[in-house]
Amino acid sequence: MSPWRREQGPRFFLRLLADLAAAWIALTGAFLVRIHVPVPFTERLLPPDRLDFLIRDWIPVLLIQLATLYFFGFYDRPRPRTPSEAARRLAAATVAQTLALTSFYFLFARTFPRSVLLLYLLFDFLLLLAGRLAFDRTERRQERWVALVGSGEAAREIAEALRSHAWHGLRVAGYVALPHEPAPAAGRADDPVLGPCLGSPEDLPELLARGAFEDLILADSGDSWQTRLLDSLAGTRPDHTNVLLLPGPYESLIGRMRYRWVHDLPLIEVVRESEWRINRPLKRLLDVVGGTGLLLLSLPVLGMAALAVRLTSPGPVLYRQVRVGRGQRPFTLLKLRTMQVDAEPEAVEVLAQPGDPRLTPIGAVLRRFRLDEIPQLLNVLEGSMSLAGPRPERPGFVQQYLQEVPGYAERFSLAPGLTGLAQVNGDYHSSPRNKLRYELAYMANWSLWLDLSILLRTVKIVLTSRGV
Repeated sequence: MSPWRREQGPRFFLRLLADLAAAWIALTGAFLVRIHVPVPFTERLLPPDRLDFLIRDWIPVLLIQLATLYFFGFYDRPRPRTPSEAARRLAAATVAQTLALTSFYFLFARTFPRSVLLLYLLFDFLLLLAGRLAFDRTERRQERWVALVGSGEAAREIAEALRSHAWHGLRVAGYVALPHEPAPAAGRADDPVLGPCLGSPEDLPELLARGAFEDLILADSGDSWQTRLLDSLAGTRPDHTNVLLLPGPYESLIGRMRYRWVHDLPLIEVVRESEWRINRPLKRLLDVVGGTGLLLLSLPVLGMAALAVRLTSPGPVLYRQVRVGRGQRPFTLLKLRTMQVDAEPEAVEVLAQPGDPRLTPIGAVLRRFRLDEIPQLLNVLEGSMSLAGPRPERPGFVQQYLQEVPGYAERFSLAPGLTGLAQVNGDYHSSPRNKLRYELAYMANWSLWLDLSILLRTVKIVLTSRGV
């Protein structure tokens, strides 16, 4: 299995089969125990005809098993977990599964013995834990050596990420300095972050031929004249404007791009005029329908969270903050208040940090499960935000990033989102430059299915409390 990809192939299907088998065995075992073994706190044994349930209603159990494991991240790319972490996450998943089963059978007026449900919860947890530990013990990670082409900030970001997340199976062999980058200092061949300088771009064919590394990662800074041109056009470019590129061999090899032809010249659509103008009404329909549904479903949770804010700290329940939206226009974002009223007494914009002392007693919990973001559904309904898109930033940070991050202005071509590709793929404290990569990729590849995928993956992040 390639370390670059999500878990797939035979091992992935073995995990699926093992999880389905665990649900079936746990359910069968729970019924057999209740039929043949006296269980404490029960009055009598179940009659044998209750086994008819297995023939009639076993499919929902298996489907809910797979759905809960998916939403709790057990089918994401494999990363190392300690036995205690695996047990904790599986316990949460099996409890959620039991609640889902209870709701299903209640809504469809089906009978399901509560004692069987509790036994199923216990057996399923034990079987899933044993299976996960067995798979983790037999996991063999193939390592691949990579060379970084470039020695600037982007290359260092990649090198540090690979070293701190070694479970990817990628190890940095060294770097190749580009012509416009400074050469290594005399007497110091190794960079503390990038490793040894392997040579110049002209040396790459020979280095690959003798097996010095297996893969290349191109990590130039990206601060090119093309990026600066897009920055200058952002916010002033009319919606009907196209930006096209006559590609060289490198650009032509990049997959899944849209082309136009002028006689026999292929032009890559870097910025398309029609995509957002045509699909904006469809995206807005999703925002209105989805936002209304989510707001109605979340009203009980929102009410309890608002009450908790009111009872645990003085001050207003809602927090209003100016953010920058589409076209760099400011708007007022709504949140449940998670910090003390005087968290920024000098009106200085400060990013929240893990374990921030400014958080209220309930604030950390609200942030952990993203409950403080629920009022932003009102921003979605009024049109200042969308369900999916780049997260809105504060004006001071926007001005800073516009100066520091090439291409940052382009992200304001569409409305900010309640969640986004950077939030479901990246880390909570990822750099603005890295978040921009996701945001531009989202803009270039938008579809209704991508928005739905982001929303589903956001549910996974909320359930697993990832990124906090």
